[in-house]
Amino acid sequence: MVSADDFDDLVIEGSEFSELLLFDGDSERLLGGRFMDKLIDASPPIKYIHVQEFINHDGNDVLVDLSSENESLRRRSVQIVAAARLIAHDLHDSLVVFHPGGVRRHTADRQLLLSNLERSLNELGPSSLLMENMPWYYWHRRQERFVSNICVSIEDMARFEDLVEGFTLDICHGYLSVPEGDSSYCTRFMDAFGDKVAHIHASDAKAPDKEGLQIGEGDVDFSFLSDVNVPILAEVWSGHANGGEGFRVAIEKLRSIERLDD
Repeated sequence: MVSADDFDDLVIEGSEFSELLLFDGDSERLLGGRFMDKLIDASPPIKYIHVQEFINHDGNDVLVDLSSENESLRRRSVQIVAAARLIAHDLHDSLVVFHPGGVRRHTADRQLLLSNLERSLNELGPSSLLMENMPWYYWHRRQERFVSNICVSIEDMARFEDLVEGFTLDICHGYLSVPEGDSSYCTRFMDAFGDKVAHIHASDAKAPDKEGLQIGEGDVDFSFLSDVNVPILAEVWSGHANGGEGFRVAIEKLRSIERLDD
């Protein structure tokens, strides 16, 4: 996972692709700018664009939310995802990973949120869009524990299967889909969606809310990956530190799972 500012310096041996994580203001900076030429020639190539997590809306720093009850924020979130798709198109038709929204301090009206997300996806159209599954508990700015009201369960994800090009399976989010941890979630997700799963985010987790851990430092069973043939991104917390040491360790541990299968 790289940003527009560190992709040129953060080169991880053994990696075959990278995912560009956008931040507020990146879309305006990148679209039509000369900086885009550097991204196009990045090595390893940028294959995925991750929609920014936060946006300044009405003077407040809030989560991008395609399911928002606030119509102005919902429409702005649609624009943010559409802008990320334009960047992805310029980067050799990369795919766009996005969160569905619905993160709140407390439980909310799920049916309204699901309906709003459906409206947003219908407005966008499915091309190039990969929706990511969410954890039950969500750390807002790593400081305050919120809850994800939608797209935690496989059933919720299935509702939108025809409205997106595919899904990104986040392994630790899947394990943390219930407070006690769900060891079978990822296998069931792969069984349910098959080729619709175009991409995987890999990190470890501990119930009820510890996510982004280094591979092997949590309770996730990664053995299901031996039967998976889709791109896997190492997404461990602070993986960038020390020149990407955490990413290098995670990639080697993921490679070891492949070797065990051989």
